[in-house]
Amino acid sequence: MFVFAGLPRVLPAGYGCAPVAEQSGPVRVCVVVRAGDKKGGDSKPFVVLRETLDAKVFLGCLLDAAGRVQEWLEIWVQDLSGLSNALTAYRGVLTNKMLDERWVARCEAFSTLEGGLISTGWESVNPPLSFIDLKKLDVIGAKDRKSGAVWSLCQDEALLASKGVPGYAATLSRHLYQPELGGETAFLPLDVIGADPAAMGVGAPGEAAALNGGGGLMMVRRYCPLSYEQFVDAITGVDGEAGPGDALLSNIAATAVALPAGGKAVGEARTSNGWLMLGAMGSSGRLVEALHLKLMVFAQAVAAVRAATSAGQMPMLNVAAHSFRIRLGEGAGTVPLWWTAQTELVEPGEGIELPIEGTQAKYYLAGRGGGLTIYAPAGIGRTTQGKGWLRLRNVVADAGGTILEGTLSTQERIVPGRNDLLWLRFAVGATRVDLYATVDAQGAMGAGEIRIRTIPQRLNEGVVAQINSALGVPIPEVNFEMVPLLSTPCDLYALGVLAVRTLLVGGKRALPVALDELLSLAFQASKQAESGEDLATRLMTVFESDKRWAAALGPQALVVEAADANEAFVAIPPRLWFSTLAMVIRMFTGLSADSSCRDYGDAPGGGVHKVFDGVLDELYALLTACRSLIVSDYSLNAEVRGVVQECLAGAKG
Repeated sequence: MFVFAGLPRVLPAGYGCAPVAEQSGPVRVCVVVRAGDKKGGDSKPFVVLRETLDAKVFLGCLLDAAGRVQEWLEIWVQDLSGLSNALTAYRGVLTNKMLDERWVARCEAFSTLEGGLISTGWESVNPPLSFIDLKKLDVIGAKDRKSGAVWSLCQDEALLASKGVPGYAATLSRHLYQPELGGETAFLPLDVIGADPAAMGVGAPGEAAALNGGGGLMMVRRYCPLSYEQFVDAITGVDGEAGPGDALLSNIAATAVALPAGGKAVGEARTSNGWLMLGAMGSSGRLVEALHLKLMVFAQAVAAVRAATSAGQMPMLNVAAHSFRIRLGEGAGTVPLWWTAQTELVEPGEGIELPIEGTQAKYYLAGRGGGLTIYAPAGIGRTTQGKGWLRLRNVVADAGGTILEGTLSTQERIVPGRNDLLWLRFAVGATRVDLYATVDAQGAMGAGEIRIRTIPQRLNEGVVAQINSALGVPIPEVNFEMVPLLSTPCDLYALGVLAVRTLLVGGKRALPVALDELLSLAFQASKQAESGEDLATRLMTVFESDKRWAAALGPQALVVEAADANEAFVAIPPRLWFSTLAMVIRMFTGLSADSSCRDYGDAPGGGVHKVFDGVLDELYALLTACRSLIVSDYSLNAEVRGVVQECLAGAKG
């Protein structure tokens, strides 16, 4: 079993743990519970590590018979409440069946990684509903105290239909029922009760808390103690972010980098045993090693995203620094601690394919829209949704289906991009129609209007007849949403921002400042693209033309110990650094002629994951160059010494 070095084995005061299910045996999978006040309970009894659109992730542990923590865990529980934050078109594509299949595929992908998954059987079979008794710190079943019947997740399509409620597989609706009562059972909609133990008669507020109150699928993974940014900041030599707000998580992160031999803390590990280059080498050796270590963990992050997109053949569309965490080895002295770092992708992708007939392009939807983040390109944030009036002008019969032409009038400002689609939902009589259309913003005759033409879609004859009768009639309450053409170039852009965070942020320079300066450098270098010189050479020319570039984007940003750019360039060969900056610039989609991808839908043929192949090749070449500066080649050194000796002998003669 893999065991973290230095991790606390006993829960500190204020925390307890409870089994996640009824288990036999000396070792149990438990969830960490915050101790409540004397009146019982805590408003947030569990330590939430993260929340995704379809899951909540809690801190857990593997507890032995002596009550010692053998491993810190992530307890993943399928939870659909996060979908309330998703775009309408995104939710319209998903079903319970699709979410369950994605969960199983996600678990299978994690299981292929070393130490990536602890199999429990809950990955593909829904476990019983589970609640935690906050006083006894024990698991309790979802039994109604009045009827004595147990609540369970209903997946019986016939029973759901007989009760007149939406089915399970083809919808996002989930209902709880009591199988023991047969046809007399009541149905509780999960999206209404929110797995409230009081609503199910399981326990009063403050007595019981829902761990998996909806009976969703679960999985258990090993917990990585360090965030990506914490590790990078430790290499840089700054305190960086304050870390997780929870005291236990902060304790785990701090002790994860303590060396068992001497129990040294983070600060000492930075300057001694954590490094291959010791203090005697000075800042020059530390600069080269810092570059290598940062490129190493970043290359692992890129490789992890490539593997995820290759497995699902769709973009992630939510890549950010918090998508990754760092696992450290034991660091017992055989290998320096920082060199044992392993980057792991901890947040699954949110991208889904939009099934559209009649178009060769593949459209993918991001789960969330509207909010801006520095890791998301403007194409993702361009999503617009709202309501308007639709006037149909023409109905065209096509070999691929029916095409509608018309005008959409709305007060929303719509700025469509090239190849973007407009999703439309409206009612024709008692029939709901969902269509996708291309937009001609210039063809509209009035302000606040856009001309649309739908993609051919097969509609039944009755619906087509109703649409023909509605020609020229303004149709109110038309829901619409802009669907930009997005693919893995969005993820490549996000990784480019992560590269800036990894290599150029430190000391007093924040990420927005470093990113702005790098994009300015890219723009300046693109002016000389017609010269025919490679990007690294053009970057060197820009640096030589204005010394401010070296102060802003020189290799001294790698560690706080470096005095200035001149000193840093003595340790880091200029060609190596400019090649590194060139690699980062090429990751920014659509930025200039140097960019690897023209736009956010420019995924290469033969697999969306291939967009990352070029940057990985460059990263491995850069790592090889760094390694040659850290670990010398004995044969090459012997050859150089031989040439020097011959020259000296000739000079003496």
